[in-house]
Amino acid sequence: MDFPLPTECVEDVISNLEINRDLFSALMVNREWCKFAVPILWKNPFDNNNRENHCKKVIMRTYLSCLDQRSKLFLESNGVDLSCTSSSTAFDYASYLNYLSTTSLKFRIQQYMFPQAGFCGSMLNEHQKTSNQIKLIFTILCKHFISRSVELKYIEFSDFGFDPLNVYSIPFATFEGANRSLANLQIFCFHGIPGKSNNAKTFVSMSNVCKNISHLEITLSTLDEAKGLASLISVQNHLEHFKLVSDTRFTLIDDDIFGAIFRSLATQSNTFRSIFLQNVSFTNVDFKSLAEFGKCKALRSMTFIECEEIQEKTFNAISNAFPLLEHVFYVSGPSEVPSQSFCEIFKTAQLNIKSVSFDVEVFGLIEIITKFCTKLEDISVNSIDPTEIILILSNCKELKYINFRGEGGIDANDIFIGMARSISPNLEILSLNMSFTNPWIFSPESLKIFLDSCKNTLKIFKIYHYNAPFNIRDLEDARIKTMNEEHFNVIRQSGITFHMDSDIWPRNTNIITTIDIPENIEENQ
Repeated sequence: MDFPLPTECVEDVISNLEINRDLFSALMVNREWCKFAVPILWKNPFDNNNRENHCKKVIMRTYLSCLDQRSKLFLESNGVDLSCTSSSTAFDYASYLNYLSTTSLKFRIQQYMFPQAGFCGSMLNEHQKTSNQIKLIFTILCKHFISRSVELKYIEFSDFGFDPLNVYSIPFATFEGANRSLANLQIFCFHGIPGKSNNAKTFVSMSNVCKNISHLEITLSTLDEAKGLASLISVQNHLEHFKLVSDTRFTLIDDDIFGAIFRSLATQSNTFRSIFLQNVSFTNVDFKSLAEFGKCKALRSMTFIECEEIQEKTFNAISNAFPLLEHVFYVSGPSEVPSQSFCEIFKTAQLNIKSVSFDVEVFGLIEIITKFCTKLEDISVNSIDPTEIILILSNCKELKYINFRGEGGIDANDIFIGMARSISPNLEILSLNMSFTNPWIFSPESLKIFLDSCKNTLKIFKIYHYNAPFNIRDLEDARIKTMNEEHFNVIRQSGITFHMDSDIWPRNTNIITTIDIPENIEENQ
């Protein structure tokens, strides 16, 4: 006797299947199972990680079959072959779409147009013969997605200069149905071709329909784009995360490109959680603009990658602004680090600070952190005083990871013994960075004292050597002199995983550039 599952049970079972062969198999059980599996499979059909290989080939054919007769006739009149498509489909597949990547969509169109060609072949054909056809298919499908999708949650626009398909000239936000399908857009990623596209109009048009974005990731080139982006930010109801990458070649010295963006972020003060800035120039960002940004009291994370002209007198505007800050990541640019302001930032956040990373030395940083930020769990710092690693371990007892770069050529025996006496009970990974030609000097005995003190907690111990001589030919010059076999035996006896490497280049098969203990562990562990 047949005992069918209740509809609620079927829906629950299918919704908990991973998007792999199991979910594809659910399509074949019966129509009811198919009805629940199809929306899940087609909410993100362009995700390469979640598609069976044999199904990737039918994605474009299925979507083209869903088009209305007028759109099909238009494509055919422009030379697009639709002979493999169907006159109708069992489901309105575009209505289930939640995630749209223009890069993936373009690639699928190329596969459809040139099923036998590799990537390079399809690109060549596109440039020579069919760029217009591909753009027509792209535009019509985007219109179809926006008009039919119930809710788009993620959109990624990018071209990265691969081809002349300029997706930015396509007015997505003005298509029929945009007010509905884009109303709850959550993640918006936009990466233009530097110097070849002005996205200001796109940002402005998106601001008319998208007011619930929580995550923005933008590549910026011009002042007009900055103003358009500021308008998009200002209308959001709950922006939480913002990543901005600047094409600095287009930063105009006399224009405040980024001030308007900082001011617009102040409108999101109740919800804004993290900011990521790369290649951003603070040259003309004034104190007032940063002070406005300082209203974002809920900020938890700050990342600066190779930003320019971060002046102490300007950056001081946010030195006391973020009491809930947890994470700070800094990669140095061409200008000095505003050390005093960063120290004040950490004094303000105090015990909320969980992770800190600076690739250059910041004057006074370690003293401030070990005094005020003792709940720290993750730290990567530089210091001309290697004994400061003991200060960190002594005061930050919740540390799980420490990456420390100290001056080379020192007798480090006392440092290892001092670390043994101060070890954090939660420390899992210790990474030491030292000079290749002038490394730390320590005995197997002091190393054993340290490893014995942390063998119940430390899982991975790493040593990395920087400033290796370039283009080494003599094997003796390439030998890492930090340790010998006695040291390695101490590590083996401890049972702690060890990895030692250097920036020696070029890699030579006759030169041992890495040492792993146990010897069979992955180099990138």
